[in-house]
Amino acid sequence: MKKAAGVLLLFIFFFGVARLVFSVEEFSSNAGESAAYNVTRVQKVVDGHVFWVEEDRPIEKVAGLYRPMDMDAYIQLKFSKLQQQLNDLANKTKARMDDLEKRIVNLTKRVDQLEKKQDVWIKNVQNIANISNTTIP
Repeated sequence: MKKAAGVLLLFIFFFGVARLVFSVEEFSSNAGESAAYNVTRVQKVVDGHVFWVEEDRPIEKVAGLYRPMDMDAYIQLKFSKLQQQLNDLANKTKARMDDLEKRIVNLTKRVDQLEKKQDVWIKNVQNIANISNTTIP
């Protein structure tokens, strides 16, 4: 009986050590993979289930089981977010270009007005110069 208890106790001890070693190994491999792919993985707990997933990857319930979103759906989600950001940037750029275009048109009109005023002023100065150059009989 003592021998069986000793073997059982020894088995439980080695099982605990092995579990600890493998959990540390899994944690370090997750950390290494996260660093390699430049993603931040977090631990999410849903109804007692622990998941190591990307920060923005949702956990869904399918057929009564919790699991991370499928990779295809997750990549589609990421690309749709990226597409939305690109569309927003394109809209902001277009609005900025339209604003700059209007400002250029306004500046061009203002320059044309000033050139006309300058031409009139130069003609007036030339007329005054011509009058002062003529002699009075």
